[in-house]
Amino acid sequence: MSYSGKRIRRRPLFMRCLIRCRIDFRRIFPACCALCLLFPARFLAEEKAIKWGNVPQADLELTKFPHDTNATAIILSDIGEVSYDRHFNMVFSRHRRIKILSPAGYGWGTFAVTFYAKKQAQRVTDLEGQTFYLADDGSVTCAKLNKKAIFHEDLDGENHRLRFTLPALRPGAVVEYRYKLHSPGFAFLREWEFQANEPTRWSELRAHIPEVLQYAMIKQGALASEVNEAASFSWWLPAVADTMAAEQLKLRIISRRWTMRNVPALRASPFMALPEDCRTKVRFELVDPAEINTWEKLAAELINSESFGKQMERHYILRQQTVSLVAGMSEAEQKMRAIYDYVRTTMSWNGEYGLCVADLGRAFQARRANGLEMALMLTAMLRFAGLEAHPVLISTREHGKILQSWVNLAQFNHALTHVKINEREYLLEATDPLRPYNLLPVAALNEIGWLVEKKNPRWVNVVNFGSYSSQTTVCAKLAADGAISGWFQSKDVDYCALFNRHALRFKKQEEYIRERWLNDLAEARLDSFIMNGQEVAGAPLFTKVYFAGTKHAPIPGDHIYFNPIFFSRQKENPLKLPECPYAVDFAYGAKLIYTLNLILPEGYVVEEVPRNLKVSLPNDDGEFRRLVQVDGNLLLLSSQIVIRKSRFAPEEYQGLREFYDRIVAAHAEPIVLKRESMKLAENVALK
Repeated sequence: MSYSGKRIRRRPLFMRCLIRCRIDFRRIFPACCALCLLFPARFLAEEKAIKWGNVPQADLELTKFPHDTNATAIILSDIGEVSYDRHFNMVFSRHRRIKILSPAGYGWGTFAVTFYAKKQAQRVTDLEGQTFYLADDGSVTCAKLNKKAIFHEDLDGENHRLRFTLPALRPGAVVEYRYKLHSPGFAFLREWEFQANEPTRWSELRAHIPEVLQYAMIKQGALASEVNEAASFSWWLPAVADTMAAEQLKLRIISRRWTMRNVPALRASPFMALPEDCRTKVRFELVDPAEINTWEKLAAELINSESFGKQMERHYILRQQTVSLVAGMSEAEQKMRAIYDYVRTTMSWNGEYGLCVADLGRAFQARRANGLEMALMLTAMLRFAGLEAHPVLISTREHGKILQSWVNLAQFNHALTHVKINEREYLLEATDPLRPYNLLPVAALNEIGWLVEKKNPRWVNVVNFGSYSSQTTVCAKLAADGAISGWFQSKDVDYCALFNRHALRFKKQEEYIRERWLNDLAEARLDSFIMNGQEVAGAPLFTKVYFAGTKHAPIPGDHIYFNPIFFSRQKENPLKLPECPYAVDFAYGAKLIYTLNLILPEGYVVEEVPRNLKVSLPNDDGEFRRLVQVDGNLLLLSSQIVIRKSRFAPEEYQGLREFYDRIVAAHAEPIVLKRESMKLAENVALK
């Protein structure tokens, strides 16, 4: 098990499968090879094969992809196949062809094949590539990849990489490459990605696998396959009929084929759910029937493991520290917060995730630990204080989405601590010394986690109780020459306060204030400032600044134009894509309030002012409000943006994008003042 850090010495999975079936593959190998060769032809009969070096004229003349006019390249075809060589090692073959549409697509002419090379476990053969393009006279020219242009790199002593760039790259060129990756046994079956960062016209994977090998085939992504079919073939083995029962003389091969056509590009955008979680692909995991096959069994094994559950039951030093820490405390929540604050401030996270625990006692004494060790340490101390606490296994956002249908410890790479006090439940994570107990790291906000508990192991929602909240109040005076002066005060809460505390660790306060607040003011001057709360995790962060801007408002003739949103203006829509088939994930809700009290210059009156406005999202998921009031020479304005949920489904994307469009437009509207004498003259003329 990967959580123990120790490997149990046992036969490889594929050998155990073969032993259970009592089949000698050395004797039946010729039949297997013939069988693996038969099925590709049978499947390909339904789709015209793409031949190496045979590029249609239409592809050479292609100038754009009709389904995506922003594409810089098109994957014309990407075909993979899994079979076996004469030594019954797995062979993965790939043939990929790409159209370069513009210079921005030249990156698709560079490729890398990474493989595990320790003890020559994997090797790459038959690697070749070529580029086709139309010459000035209209003839087709082919430039082949020079073997000397293939670079072999040793990445870390175990993993190697072959890297190459195809020759003669230019807009309009078609490049293709192919190779074979040989792997020992059956554990190296790679996932297949149907979707790339540019559109794919045709993607296909074929796999021909003996039925004795059991793979979990896990489909990911919202896009459906055009073809998802399987066929089988039973091969009779007469050469060993005298030594085996009749029902054991058949080798059954399962051949599968997946295809997709006109697959849209997967381009990352701000607040998009992790691209790798959205990418349409199929994954393969070799299943051992003797291994754990339910989440409940996995929880039981972890609880009884010396390197997981047992770690939380020993270590007198943790118990002793806990007893000393909570002495005199009677309230359960008070104990929880005291222990959490102790761990986050005295322990140092080494920056590593994973499911490996060395020794909690040694980690505690060293005051340095990985993420899992800190979670188990926190859980153990809470238990020693008499609280009900259990670890929760999670996958961080970068590690990927958890598939509940696939029982595999490798899906997790981190842990939280679950605490139940009366009927209230908490999730804690103590790796950040600046983060209060009620906030989880953004990396942990990946929907669900597995609660490792003896009596009731279960899935729990990784809920975030905090939001990104900031309130800014401005009191200022606008002069007749367009200069502005005054003060503002901000109050940051939850994630807004946390992120700004982190920023203040690496910047001087004055530098931080200028970058965050004064960039939108022309020739801004920082007169003085006061900051409070930056050292107290969980407390609001207060900032008060006295400022001036000498050229904030332009004055063409007898008019003054200025934008009343001095700070934190929503200048652009964060949702860039016109359409998005994936969820938008903000990670947390938001509440941004801006209030302006502005004294207008003498001798001017308001000629044009933005109207009051309210824009709402369906189901009360968010709203934008703007209120404007003029009372003599005093202008009052309030802008409030509220997002009440963190994740929006693909079908909600257009409404959310329009919501932000309205905010951007509203924050760009100016206020227009006119010289009062000119206004009086106009009124006299009208009379």
